[in-house]
Amino acid sequence: MKMMKSLLLTGAAGLITVAGAHAADLPVKAKPVEYVKVCSIYGVGFYYIPGTDTCIKIGGYLRAEFDAHAGGTFAPPVGPAGRADQHNWANDRTSTEALTRTRMLWTYDVRTQTEYGTLRSYARTGIQWTTGDSVLAGSGVQAYLDRAFIQFGGFTFGKGLSFYDGYTLGLHSYSSYQLGSDGTAGNGTPQIAYTFTLGNGFSGTLGIEDSFARGKSVVNVNGSGFFSLNNATAAGYGPLSANAGPTLFDGIANLRVDQVWGYASVSGAVHQVKGLYYGSQGNTAPFGGDPGFIANGHPGDKLGFAGQASAVLNLPWSKGDTFGVAANYGVGALGYVDGSGLGSVVIFKGGSVGLGFLTDAVYGTGSALELTTAWSVTAGLEHYWTPALRTSLYGGLSQVTYNANATTLICGAGTGLGKAAGAAVGFTPTNCSPNFSFFQVGSRTIWNPVPNLDLGLVVMYNRVQTGFAGNVTTAAGAVLPAYAAPTTFAAADTGVFSAVFRAQRNFWP
Repeated sequence: MKMMKSLLLTGAAGLITVAGAHAADLPVKAKPVEYVKVCSIYGVGFYYIPGTDTCIKIGGYLRAEFDAHAGGTFAPPVGPAGRADQHNWANDRTSTEALTRTRMLWTYDVRTQTEYGTLRSYARTGIQWTTGDSVLAGSGVQAYLDRAFIQFGGFTFGKGLSFYDGYTLGLHSYSSYQLGSDGTAGNGTPQIAYTFTLGNGFSGTLGIEDSFARGKSVVNVNGSGFFSLNNATAAGYGPLSANAGPTLFDGIANLRVDQVWGYASVSGAVHQVKGLYYGSQGNTAPFGGDPGFIANGHPGDKLGFAGQASAVLNLPWSKGDTFGVAANYGVGALGYVDGSGLGSVVIFKGGSVGLGFLTDAVYGTGSALELTTAWSVTAGLEHYWTPALRTSLYGGLSQVTYNANATTLICGAGTGLGKAAGAAVGFTPTNCSPNFSFFQVGSRTIWNPVPNLDLGLVVMYNRVQTGFAGNVTTAAGAVLPAYAAPTTFAAADTGVFSAVFRAQRNFWP
């Protein structure tokens, strides 16, 4: 009996030991997995960052573009040596007619609800390759950041779309680089702005912006000359700039109403205009100066101004149809009227050259700044034939005028029609007037064979109506199309057709 009891106890102990060993081998129960959750507060595509009450949306697109006599979105026609830049070229006799561009872009939208409203941070960055970039940069790829801002409690801090901007042709075209101000949609602008919510769809905004984005050349006609076809400056194509560095930010104000029918907007802006000392030559940089000319004095600073009124209407007869219209006017602030990234409008076509030089002001030795005036009117209409096929028609006209004093400074005997090494050689005007107009008409068709894939084609006609007439002989070292220089052209009204084909895969939700 005692032996049986001992055996039973020994067996039980062994079973307990084995069971304990097996229990030690069992996995420990894991903590619950926290899966990514949809955030529906801000619309489609947002998700909660795990462990937080912050929502994020990541998007972007991949684009392939093929241009003829064009330079891509919000850009002039193709430039010399086959690259797109701030020059405005179109030539029917060289190999620089065609341009390609490939772009990859990412967007990041992060939002959190706070007691002050939504805290939002947004960034948009990308890389692209354009014909000629492999020559201009060792990597062959250009990187850019056109959006990077924080919004909080009505404030906007950082680089974003200007609140001044209303309707621009970018809504209905791939290539709307001049008329009606291309606005800041393509590049953004650094700013501090505050938006007031007024109720019933009305809002108002006051802000300051970096003045560089909208600044044009200020030309010392007795220093660098005005008429030029050989200069390539950071401020754009045309005369060298004698623009002194600004000491004031641009001020903007906007009133806007958003309703079911669309929106309407009116805006105003002030822009400081400053010239270098009278003895200074123009600089290849858009801003800067030589302090060695203090003894010679300089023209007094002036404030330019601009205003716009625009509207976009949602048309009732087909979902998605829109009509947009805008009017812009500016004095000494042409970047708000005719493109923030454009220096001048110059079109070569055969033996002719259409000339239009954009400046905020001109001056000569002892003179005041003579501010340049411009206005523009633009309109566009888009219709959906089917949910997957739509076509737009658009156009506009801009006029740039120089007052009598400015015209005398530019065209008077012994002054700055063409003086420095960079000036045109052998211009004998039969008519000398810096005034010009520019118009553009075009159409865009986009087909969406599947969701989030755009296949689009733009065709447009651009024309410069110049105030200059006469023979223009360019210098042998001029930055021109691949002609045998020196070459003589006739200054005359000149136009060119352009086309852009684009395939774009959007991958935001």
